[in-house]
Amino acid sequence: MTDDEFQAAAGQLDALVQEFETLPFPEIREMVFDLLQAVDAIHRESLGRLVGFLRQQGQADLVDRAAEEPVIRLLLLLYDLVPDAELARGEPANFIPLHEIGEAISTSAIIPASMGPVRRARALPFKEAARVEEVPLGAMKAVEVDGVRVLLFNVAGELYAVLSECPGSMAPLHLGNFSSPVLTCPWHNEAYDVRSGERVDGWETPKLNMIPVAVVDGTIQVAVQAPSKAAPSPVS
Repeated sequence: MTDDEFQAAAGQLDALVQEFETLPFPEIREMVFDLLQAVDAIHRESLGRLVGFLRQQGQADLVDRAAEEPVIRLLLLLYDLVPDAELARGEPANFIPLHEIGEAISTSAIIPASMGPVRRARALPFKEAARVEEVPLGAMKAVEVDGVRVLLFNVAGELYAVLSECPGSMAPLHLGNFSSPVLTCPWHNEAYDVRSGERVDGWETPKLNMIPVAVVDGTIQVAVQAPSKAAPSPVS
C-alpha cells in the first residue's frame, strides 16, 4: 500500500465512523462500536504480545528502529507501545491528536487532519474516578466508575489504572496487596507490575486489564466500558 492509498483508507475509515455516529438507530450504532472495540482489543493484545516478545528476546532496538517508519509508528502509538509525548502532559491516553503525531513522526502527508482523535472509534468517554490527592505516592485506591470496579495506583508519581479483576477470572483484586509497583492477587498469589500489567515472574499468562488514565484539573479520569451508569464511589 502506498502512502496515498493509506491516506485514502484512513479517510474512508473516518468517514464511515462519522456516518455511523449520526445513525438514528442507537442499537445499531452501539453494536458497530462494540464491534470496533472487540477488533481493537484483539489487535491490541496480539500486537502487544509481539512487541513484548521481541523486547524480551533482546530485540528492543529492532522495535525502536521499526518505529521510525511513520505508518508503523502510528500503529504503535495507537496501541501505546511506544512513548507518547501527550502522556507526559496529562492528555488522555486513549486519544492521540493528529497534530502531535505529525510533529513526532512527520505523517501530516499521510493521515488526513479531518480524522481528529485517532481512536475516536472506540467511543470511550473519560469519567472522573478520584481526586489526585486521594491516591498518594505508593498507594492503591479502589473506586467504581459507571458500574465498573477500577483500581488506581500511584507509582513514583505516575498514575495507572486497571480493572479490579484477576486476569483470566472474575475474582476481584481490590483486596490484594500492593507494594509499589507490584500488585499481588489475593486469590491466586500471582504478582503483577501495574505499570505494564505483566506478571513479574515473566510467565506468559493473561495480563491485567490496563485502563487509559488522564489527569484533568486535579482529577484522575479513566476510560471504561460502562455496563450501567453510576457515580464514582469507593469500593469497600
